[in-house]
Amino acid sequence: MANSFYSYSAYILPSSNATITTLKAYLEKFYQKSDAGDQPEIVLSDNQITILFNDEYHFYIYLSDEKHVNEEALEIVEDLEEDWNEEPFDKEKLKTAQKRFEVWGDQDFDMDYFNDSLFIIDQIEKFSDIIIFENS
Repeated sequence: MANSFYSYSAYILPSSNATITTLKAYLEKFYQKSDAGDQPEIVLSDNQITILFNDEYHFYIYLSDEKHVNEEALEIVEDLEEDWNEEPFDKEKLKTAQKRFEVWGDQDFDMDYFNDSLFIIDQIEKFSDIIIFENS
């Protein structure tokens, strides 16, 4: 994810109803309702959603369930006090996370897709028991 923009980690707690297929459906529904003009192409393949806009800009959302996800969650508990929205989070719950959505976009120095990054996070926040952090 080097040189990526809009990078977030959305930790999925064991009690969450989050799935990658449901997230794809949320995104499709959001963009169908959107007044943003041309709708992006949204593709799910191998636990990754790719959102492709007409001008060839991409967002990616990968569902990771590798061992390092929990290891990094434990590190976050030690290092951070607030989530991406500058709100306190439940550290004990974060310690149980074994999966996360990893979100990032292509380079966007003019911030043309900033609002889309927030729209994507809004769709992820529809799920229960999700804790989101902005990657720096």
